[in-house]
Amino acid sequence: MTIKVIRKTINTELANEIKEVQDFLSDKHSICSYLIKSMENYGEDKAVTDEHQNVSLNYNEVISKIKKVASAIQKAGINHKTHISFFSENNGAHFCVTQGILYAGCTAVLRGTAAPIDELEYILDHSDSEGLFVSDYKFLNSLYDVIQKNEKLKFVCAVFEKGDKPEGLKIPVYSLSEFIADADENIEEKENSIDDTAVMLYTSGTTGYPKGVMLTHKNILSQMKTVGEGLLVKRGEKSLQILPIWHSYEYTTQTLFYATGMHLHFATLPALRNDLAKYDIDIFLSVPRIWQAIRLGIYQKLKQKSKLQYFMFDFAVKASVEYKIHKMYAEKRITNKQSKYNWCAKMYHGFVRSFYKPIYKYFNEKVFKQIKDQLGLNFRLSLSGGGALSLQDELFYDALGVNLRVGYGLTETSPVLTIRYTTDKNYLCSAGRPLKATDIKIVDPKTKEEVGIFQKGLVLVRGPQIMKGYYKNEQATNEVIDKDGWFNTGDLGWLTSHNFLVLVGRVKETIVLSNGENIEPLPIEEACLQSNYIEQIVLVGQDESSIGALIVPTQEAIEKCNIALGDLKKGSKGSHLTIKDPQLHELIKHEINAYIKTKPNLKPFEKISKFEILKNAFNQEDGLMTQSGKMKRNKVYDRYKSIISKMFQDKK
Repeated sequence: MTIKVIRKTINTELANEIKEVQDFLSDKHSICSYLIKSMENYGEDKAVTDEHQNVSLNYNEVISKIKKVASAIQKAGINHKTHISFFSENNGAHFCVTQGILYAGCTAVLRGTAAPIDELEYILDHSDSEGLFVSDYKFLNSLYDVIQKNEKLKFVCAVFEKGDKPEGLKIPVYSLSEFIADADENIEEKENSIDDTAVMLYTSGTTGYPKGVMLTHKNILSQMKTVGEGLLVKRGEKSLQILPIWHSYEYTTQTLFYATGMHLHFATLPALRNDLAKYDIDIFLSVPRIWQAIRLGIYQKLKQKSKLQYFMFDFAVKASVEYKIHKMYAEKRITNKQSKYNWCAKMYHGFVRSFYKPIYKYFNEKVFKQIKDQLGLNFRLSLSGGGALSLQDELFYDALGVNLRVGYGLTETSPVLTIRYTTDKNYLCSAGRPLKATDIKIVDPKTKEEVGIFQKGLVLVRGPQIMKGYYKNEQATNEVIDKDGWFNTGDLGWLTSHNFLVLVGRVKETIVLSNGENIEPLPIEEACLQSNYIEQIVLVGQDESSIGALIVPTQEAIEKCNIALGDLKKGSKGSHLTIKDPQLHELIKHEINAYIKTKPNLKPFEKISKFEILKNAFNQEDGLMTQSGKMKRNKVYDRYKSIISKMFQDKK
């Protein structure tokens, strides 16, 4: 089937989907009006449980608080279509404040408290914010000098009263209870247009200052229709919120949960294990690093209890993975299958599957069920987004029987573009299929000509969720959105015969060797991360004759090689950043050689020829990872440039 025939079929289906979404949007003008109309149906239903911040609300109370915040904003002298910043982590009161900002006819500028102070100062100034909400007084005190220098702010309000209230600021300072004390909960919504900017989210740039992504009411509302159909969430279902609210992934899905009448529970990372087990959650949305942490936590806990239990569980998982892999063939859900499923191979997979089936059924009943009961992993639905989920985690949770789906998108796309629909077969290693009214095409990165199915290229997207643009940056906007409305994701991928998207990396992450060969680091890194001894890995080798790697070992690897923790803490610069233990080096070398073979279609030049083992993990505090857990590769390359340079000098 030629790409022209495929494109014609897609366009026919797309036209019907676009009309369906347009019909949904036709009688709506803002997120907050849609939400309040929906929430009025839920009345006394439980909406929020946040034991960490002592917040408990039903839907009537949520509506009341939204309107009171909007009324107080107007009484503070804030005009229609003004920007108001809100610097806070996720909590049970955040939604009420954010929607109050929108109900007042303003734009909410969202960011977290872990961001550097100079970045928050930049956001306040760049966004032209005239009001500021913060998490609490303690955090507000850290912004004291920033607020004193700002010439546009008219008020600041702390949602919670933790810490000492600052004195001497040149603008009024309120607690939330003070701010809304005289507010009118019968206030009418300030007029909003569906094309007005609802929220502005600043991207975590790897270089320079972040860009302000303008998402309109239409952008978010379209996701209520399309993402809602993908997840099929229901009134009364319980969710656990753990992600930063200033990420579009959390903001949009949380909005959907309130609109559907769900009961939202709020967690913190330190309390995640207890909260999962405590609340009997129906839906859990998270990011790859949390899914990885849960998996590693299970293994670590079993190892502490008994080595026998650890090895038995590991055997159970591996046997179940084998069963599930052969089962996938029988169910015709092999993501990279380009040819027809022939009967001979089907018989073989069926035979092997029948061998593993009783083993899987036994472990599922006697082992996995208990693990899921103890940890609270009996979700109706769970979703991973905000980054690539490793193959190891995909197979692990599939083996355990956790219904883990994957979605894909960017801040600039509100964010969801594709999702593994709950009504679809769960095609592992894919990002799912496009949402309704979302057009995706794969093009040659150089010529921009559309390529066929199973052919790798640049992912371009078009749909109602594409951002309005970057605030005060028309040049950057025009660089990513062309005249026909196609948004350049910067991601590389391909489409299957079922129109499922498979991602393989980013254009800017591609490593070009001195012989001209292009290498996508992500699939190779994911293969290596299947090892229990490799915690983190970053491939290097731009303009070199081969690729190398910077590797952070797991605690299990350190213990296996009997390396004293004191030795790891010695020194912090130059060669002291690396571990030179020969036994550990051989262990990691063996793991790389063993697991890199699991990468499909491994080419000779993709083999890791050299590596260095690092003492310290890549983290947010060092500026090497974004707050969503994504690696800032350019920062890593810069931090370890002397080690990388010596790595390849030694090879020569």
